[in-house]
Order: sequence, then C-alpha cells, then structure tokens
Amino acid sequence: MTIEDIQAIFFAECDEALAAAEQGLAACHAGLHDDDTINAVFRGVHSIKGGAGAFGYGALQSCTHGLETLLSDVRDGAVPITPRLVGLLLRALDRVGDHVVAARQAAPAPEDAAPAPDDAALIAELTAARTAPAADDAEFTAMLDDVVNAMAAGETTPPWTLTIRPHAGAMANGGEPLLLLREVLDLGGACLGCDTDGIPPLEAFDPGDGYLAWHFAMPGAVTEAMVRDVFEYVGDDCGLVFGDAVPRASLPAPAAEPAFAAPPAPPMAGPSIRIDLARLYTLVDAVGELLIAQAMMAQRVGDMGARKNPALTEALTQMEGLTRDIQDTAMALRAQPIGTVFSRVPRILRELQSSTGKQVHLIVSGETTELDKTVIERLGEPLTHLIRNAVDHGIEPAADRLALGKPAHGTLTLSAEHRSGRILIRIGDDGRGIDRARVRAKAIDRGVIAADAVLGDDEIDQLIFAPGFSTAPAITNLSGRGVGLDVVRQMVKDLGGRITIDTKPGSGTTFTLALPLTLAIADGMVVTIGDQTLVVPLAHVVESLRPAPAQVKGLGAQRVMIDVRGRFVPVVPLHQAIGAAGAVLRPDLGVLIVVETESAGPAALLVDAICDQRQVVIKSLDTHFRKLDGVAGATILGNGRVALILDVDRLVARHLLETPVPLATAA
Repeated sequence: MTIEDIQAIFFAECDEALAAAEQGLAACHAGLHDDDTINAVFRGVHSIKGGAGAFGYGALQSCTHGLETLLSDVRDGAVPITPRLVGLLLRALDRVGDHVVAARQAAPAPEDAAPAPDDAALIAELTAARTAPAADDAEFTAMLDDVVNAMAAGETTPPWTLTIRPHAGAMANGGEPLLLLREVLDLGGACLGCDTDGIPPLEAFDPGDGYLAWHFAMPGAVTEAMVRDVFEYVGDDCGLVFGDAVPRASLPAPAAEPAFAAPPAPPMAGPSIRIDLARLYTLVDAVGELLIAQAMMAQRVGDMGARKNPALTEALTQMEGLTRDIQDTAMALRAQPIGTVFSRVPRILRELQSSTGKQVHLIVSGETTELDKTVIERLGEPLTHLIRNAVDHGIEPAADRLALGKPAHGTLTLSAEHRSGRILIRIGDDGRGIDRARVRAKAIDRGVIAADAVLGDDEIDQLIFAPGFSTAPAITNLSGRGVGLDVVRQMVKDLGGRITIDTKPGSGTTFTLALPLTLAIADGMVVTIGDQTLVVPLAHVVESLRPAPAQVKGLGAQRVMIDVRGRFVPVVPLHQAIGAAGAVLRPDLGVLIVVETESAGPAALLVDAICDQRQVVIKSLDTHFRKLDGVAGATILGNGRVALILDVDRLVARHLLETPVPLATAA
C-alpha cells in the first residue's frame, strides 16, 4: 500500500468523523445530548488531529488541537454547554472541514506547522471559552425569560391557556408531535403540565395511539391564528382547545431546558470493512450482466418450448429469484443514507443566516432513507441551490414576518421518503411563496414569454426554471444573476428525475424532487413501434389507454390531441422521431402512453403495443457508441436485442417545437 492509499483512507475517515461530530453538536444544540454524545464528538476531532500530525498537515493539526482542548474541558464538566458555546464549536468544526478539503486538494503535505493567520482569532476564541463563565451567555438567559418578563411588565391582553392533544394520526407517516410542541414554546408558551389521565390499562394500550395532552399558558400577544399556523399541516390529527385567561400567579418559572426526553440512540452498526469503490462498481456491473444473461436464457428456453418441463421451469424460477436477490444485495452495498447529504445543510444555513440576517429553524425527517451512492454524490449541488433560494427569496425578514402574524424565525423543512420504487425529496419553507404576477412580468421583460401569452398558475411557476431568470432586485453574493434553478432542473433531469413546485402565496413553497434509487437499473415499459422495440422509463408514465375515435381531435392541419378526462394533451408519434417502419399511424388503432414531462407538460406517446414492464439494466451510449438526441441510454432484452431507452422530456419538447407530419385520424 502506497502513501497515497493511506492518505485516501485518512481523508475518508475525516469525512466520517466530521459527519459524526456535526451530528453530535446538532444534538447538543437541540438539548438532546448526553455524555456519549460529547465523547463521540471528542473522538472524531481527536482522530483527525492524530492523522493530521502524522501526515504533516500543520494548519489542520493546530485547528483541531484548539477544538480538542475545549472539548476535553466540556467532557470533564469544566465548561458547561450553552447555545453560544455550541455555536462556537460548530464554527470551529466548519473550519476543520475547510482544512480537510484544502489538505485533500494540496499535492504535498505542508511543512509549516504554525496555524494559518485566519485561524488565530478562532483559536483565541476557543481558548477564551475555556475560562468564560456561563453567566456570559446573556442572550440565552434573556431568551428564556422573555415570556415571564413580558407578562410581569403588565401586558394589556392577559395570557390564555392552550391544550394540545395529539391523536394517532399525528404520528403516522413519520409525523413528530414533539416538534410542534417545541414550536409552541418558540411562540412564547409556558408549559403548565402534561395530562396523563387518558392513558388506558396495559391490556388496552395501543403504542400507535395518542393519550397525552399538554397544557400551555400563552402570552396575550400570541393570537389563535398564530397557533393554528403551527398545526396547519397536521389538520385534525392534533386536537387544539383554546381556553380563557389564566392568572399570572399560576404561571411556572421557565426551566433552563425544555422537559422533553431525548430520543433513543440509534442502534450500533455491526462490524464493517473498507472496500475499494471501483471493485464495488465492478461487482454491480457483473450482477447487471448476470441479470441480462438470466433473462436471455429464460427467453430461449421459452422459444424452444421447454417450459412444459416442470423440473426445468422450477429451476428457472429459482434461478430468477436468486438473481434478483443477488442484484438487490449488490445494489444495497452501494446504497447510503441520504443523511450524508442532509448533514451539510446546517452549515449552509449558518452561512446563510450570517449573510442575510434571517433566523431559520431546520426540520429534517427521513435522513435514514437510502439510495445509490452515485445519486447521493450528485445531489449536493441541487439541494444547496434550493436551500439558498428558500432562505434568500422565500423566507421573509423578521420584521415582515411579525407584521404578517408569523413567528420571527422562518422554518425550512427537509424530508426524504421511498415511494413506488423512487425517492421523494422535499425542500419547503414557510415564506412568502411565489409572486406569480412578478414572475410573469419578469419573464415578459426578459423575452421568456410573449406579453399576450395565456398561462396557468403551474406554467407560471415553471418559468422560474428558465435559464437566466431571476426576480432579485439587485445582484448579491446569493442571487440576482439568474444562475441556479435552471441548473437544478438540468441536474435533476440528468439523474433521471423530475422536480415539481407546490406554492401558496403567503404560506410558502415546496420543491419536490422525484429521483431513481439507482442510476444502474430502472423500471421501464417495453413497447413496440413498427419494427423497433423501445423502453419508456416508468418514472414518466401516468397511464396507458386505447382511445375511442371520438377522443381524438385535430388541432389545425398539423397536430392531433387526445381528450383524457376533459384535458387535451398532444399526441407524439414516436415513429417519426426514431424512423420506425410499419408503425401504427392512427391513435385510435394503437396504444397511447400518457407521460408527464418537466419542460412541456403532459403528452401522449403513440406506440403499437406494450410488451412488458420490467427492470432494465441501463447502458450508457456515451461510453459504448455516441450520444443520441432523444435517447437516455440502452439496455439488452431477453432475446439479446438492444433496446433504446427514451429521453421522454427531450422527445416531447422537440415534437412541440418542430412541424410534425400530419397524423391520420378516424374517418
């Protein structure tokens, strides 16, 4: 093993240690830490320091030494954990990450062990924090006393009571009522106690049901509408009872920390070994070839009529099952939790909060959702663009939010889940939403659309993905140059995914990314068009149908539309795009596959017939042949023939731009 190999292992360990340390500090920030959490952060920093010293990365070693010394005092109990201290530790960890990146990119290891000039101030802060008294954290103390001080000052509107009882539905689909209760605390509520009278006997206890109720005293300045906004997305799954005024004398003094129990620690991972990524990719490629070979053998056995042999049929079925198990296992080896990408978000938010002056609370769910490593590696940049867009354009300044009756801090939600063989990633904010009138006006000014264009709300929302489009009034280091969302859409498209927008003016915007779990294997619909066999990616397919002649309508002399439950969508004759001979020319005599595209909306692909729906192994044409317009890749079918995988977005967009050959319609 060469020194370069050992350095590569060191940097991989640095990435793991940084991720674990940031996760631990995030738990400290939320008040959910224990001794093990602090020890884990200390061990991560210590391991980076040891490797940095061994390889001669002096700046990295000096920075981690200052951080490690402070963490040692925290671990021994000599320095208490406060929000201000956690903020300092996070800044120091960010600086360590910067040094790791610099060390990885540098060719030889630096010989100078002195700290970099820009580290001197940070190291001085770390040293000073070891002797700073806890009472210096006046900001946190003032925050805790806000409610009592406001009430003691004699508000004109008296405080009132609020009772919250989460029902069973509040905990479905990964719901977390605890986060909503904390939002009530952020509004200034003081918890009066927890009602446990609803807990049934053990034999009648349902772990998925809700039996507890919490009683809060709310400041008079907090309105009922502000509370309902917190519970807007859970509907009736949380029962809310708005009570009368409560005597000030009965209000409890604020506690130093919310009295919520920390969630159970995740189970420890089993023994593991490091595997060269190239070998893993070779294994996955081999499994893909095995899947193709198995399909070809099954096809040839069927062509020979040997399926009538029960023993052979049983053996083929068993082989098919084993092949699928091997494939699933191989793909799982490449899978990683999306939390490796989500873990970067707190740092991005800290930088955005510093540059914009906005305070943003982050809510993350589904971070254990797994997908292919190749997808994860290419997901970081689109997420960064969307998060920057949400904070800079979506979430209003604190003064504007308070004037609208919203909390001063904004909320950014980040979630991931598996659904129908794909992964859905949502990035949402509770900001101003998309100003469609302003977007339309900007699009007209920039020549994106004509002044007399008639667009629906969804079509206006899609304009923000146009290249060079921006509604920012001035160019800043965050926005204004029109580079961002068009890049996001292209990156998502390159990953074989789709991006959609759900926005409500005044309530916020949510971007949803629908991505494949892997770039190596995809679900596809095998279709025939004349003498050609093609694959339509299932991610785009909405439905398939055989239209009645009355459903097919002409649009001028060039286009044909299909009426799909009252909505007319254009018919795209694929035989024209691929040059297939002998294809069905009339929509009412073929099969229409209704698809959804990013840039052109819905369309109906005209094919002769649907042969099968299966998982296909994706082969890159760029590697084996050359890039073809309208083709996303290729696969090998069970009969040994090569079938092209269609780029549905490109084919539909090209058809709508070109002058098509007229299609025949029913007489």
